[in-house]
Amino acid sequence: MWKALSLALLRVAAAGEWNFTVYSAPIKLRYGEVYNNQQGPLKLPEHIVSRYAEDKEMAITGFDVEMVRQAADGSEELVKLNDHYLHHYILSMGRIETMNKVLQHAAEDKMFARMLRGCHGMTRAPIHSFLTQLGDNEDLVTFGSAAGAEYRHNPQRYSAPFRRVIKSPQVWVPTFHVINTNKPLENSSVPYSPLLECPCTPQRKIDVAAGTIDGRDPDPPIRCSPSFAATGNPSCSLSTYVGGWRCCENGVFLIDTDKQCKDPECSEEPEDEVFMKYTFYYEDATPETRHMEPSACCDVTGTTQGFENIEYDVPVCAAGTPPGKCLHIVETVQPVGYYYRHPKSPNDHHKATDLVDIVFAAPHLHVAGLSLELIDEVTNKTLCHVYASKDNAHGIMYGNGTEAGNENGYMTGLLPCVWGGEEAPRFQRNHPLRTRAVYDSSRGHTGVMSLWLMDVSPVSEPDFMI
Repeated sequence: MWKALSLALLRVAAAGEWNFTVYSAPIKLRYGEVYNNQQGPLKLPEHIVSRYAEDKEMAITGFDVEMVRQAADGSEELVKLNDHYLHHYILSMGRIETMNKVLQHAAEDKMFARMLRGCHGMTRAPIHSFLTQLGDNEDLVTFGSAAGAEYRHNPQRYSAPFRRVIKSPQVWVPTFHVINTNKPLENSSVPYSPLLECPCTPQRKIDVAAGTIDGRDPDPPIRCSPSFAATGNPSCSLSTYVGGWRCCENGVFLIDTDKQCKDPECSEEPEDEVFMKYTFYYEDATPETRHMEPSACCDVTGTTQGFENIEYDVPVCAAGTPPGKCLHIVETVQPVGYYYRHPKSPNDHHKATDLVDIVFAAPHLHVAGLSLELIDEVTNKTLCHVYASKDNAHGIMYGNGTEAGNENGYMTGLLPCVWGGEEAPRFQRNHPLRTRAVYDSSRGHTGVMSLWLMDVSPVSEPDFMI
């Protein structure tokens, strides 16, 4: 089912849509180093800018992602996950004036700047809130953060009439979180690099009394919902925090540099260079095109609108637990849409009873993730369910080879649920959805995530009212 849907979406994109390809600026890293940085603004192709300079609007129907090396002769080589691990990416595209307003606000507000490129940036909530206040939600669109390591098998395609609509697109601004993992593993019992779980090395200065890591407030703030914090998960308190995104800032090394390097910058290690490559598929927006916006759901560490701690730890199961029974299960309930008086969107005037259609639900898990389920809390109906299987046919894919996209032991694919037209589930914005996540806990893991990075479409036109 999942493979057929993925291939069908790819064939549709190839058959009837225009496309263009852009490249990031170079990402340069030494072994063990983290790149967590915002690039740009980078120019879009001139034919895109000129086509949509006046009356037309661009409707993004999907995109493809690659990480490549570029040779002097212009040829490209795909980069493997056990070479450079993509933790996540964030994309923004739109009018330069609106982009500059966002960047200016980031220059004035350091926390906002960090949220743009951090885990909260994945949820798109910071920009969505800021643009809601500006009234410029169509001049700048943020999307694409549902993929990390699984980016090659995570089809970003939207079914008609739902599209990401952009007025006067001129620039794009990507943020990338990449880890250089390109040395052979020392522990052969673990097939993936331990660096992808962002361990807090001895070089990280964690000050529990001051509430800081390396002299700065953790971003996002360490804040679990009361119910999740009550489980005692180590990620919910700085005093027990041992690994995850907060120890994975730009320029940080995830190895013990005192033991493994000649100096804190590991200057003896060669600096490698890779690029991110995006091919966007698009069409002209029409009166029938319906806009997409971020959903307020789902993060298993939260219970309110939006996202809370975002990451958490999977503790190792008790000794003597039978094989196949080492499972870490987490559930939560959250509303599907943002609405009035949401603290992160104080100027959002949507009513709790306003209707939205769920149009795109992209699961986001880390290695050891076994399943993620999205459930209507009122009817107990499953809306989307992905789970790991030996044939990789049910939405969660793990590699078992050596080629790019099939790296042994790595999570290599997460397939989204996509709805079009009248088949899209319709709810009030305050309708509760349940998320259930299951991880293999035969080993402990830090910094895992269990998110539905979803999009909804407001039901405002008379033809769509019920």
